[in-house]
Amino acid sequence: MARPLRIEYEGAFYHVIARGERREDIFTGDGDKEKFLVKLAETAEKFRLLIHAYVLMDNHYHLLVETSQANLGKAMHHLNASYSNWYCRKYQIVGSVFQGRYKAILVEKDEYLKMLSAYIHLNPVRAKIVLRPELYRFSSMPYYAGKAKPPKFLHTRDLLARFSGKNAYQAFMQGYKNGGSEIEKSEIYGCNSLLGDMRFLRAVYAKLETSGRKIDEREQTDVRSAKKVVADDIIEVLLVDMRIRGEDLWSRRRGNVYRKLLAYALRRYTALTLKEIGTIMKMDYGAVSELARSFERDLGKEMKYQRLAKHFEKEISKRQLLARSTSVNRP
Repeated sequence: MARPLRIEYEGAFYHVIARGERREDIFTGDGDKEKFLVKLAETAEKFRLLIHAYVLMDNHYHLLVETSQANLGKAMHHLNASYSNWYCRKYQIVGSVFQGRYKAILVEKDEYLKMLSAYIHLNPVRAKIVLRPELYRFSSMPYYAGKAKPPKFLHTRDLLARFSGKNAYQAFMQGYKNGGSEIEKSEIYGCNSLLGDMRFLRAVYAKLETSGRKIDEREQTDVRSAKKVVADDIIEVLLVDMRIRGEDLWSRRRGNVYRKLLAYALRRYTALTLKEIGTIMKMDYGAVSELARSFERDLGKEMKYQRLAKHFEKEISKRQLLARSTSVNRP
């Protein structure tokens, strides 16, 4: 079974969610939540975490975390283990407090900070605990609303810098209906623990490659979602860099080597499914698979196919290197 891909690097930004075992409560009163915040402050200081937003609900919590070091796993283990040990001692229970591994979505900070903070702060409103998010004590929203001075571990500056002040942020929050219920899950959880545009996914994949880390086969689904090129790159290389005419590329004539190359390249170099490739090429997904396999078979015995493949790989590698170079200066 595939499991979430864990990618850690300096300056990474995560939406972290942890739930109680069997979705049972992890906080049975205000005192438990207060103790957790003490543990969170200790963890943030020890591991140099920047907490941008948080909310503590009865059976789960959300954090927006930025790591100054590549250490999210160690930090979260410390936080959850420390709180679990305290909780078990207090209530004299045996067993797990949290449900398996925490969930961490690697996020493109600049694009998603505002929306994710709104989603997190609106949790108590959706749960019908309060009418307005700033009225809920155990979230970072009261600090963003100016109700109190933020604790040392909470970094409000980055988010408020995207607005003209606290009042503007509150107005932004009020724009969401019914506690933000209109926010799609895909906008919060992304795909396979990655949330960002294709440039961001390319940057993540490049970091993964240069790290030299061996990927567990159970994580391959996530790696596939962070492929280095997209369909437009493939088509542009064929039409522009290799100067293949459009009518030759898309022609359905029997044995069309360029159409075979297109199917092969889309299958090998992108994260697209056969069905998605079929939509692009206007053909059945089974035919796409056969076309790509046909190119691979001929590649082993035909010089023409070998020259085409070599030319294509040379041109597409330039785009992969470009993706790596543009990722160097990104957070």
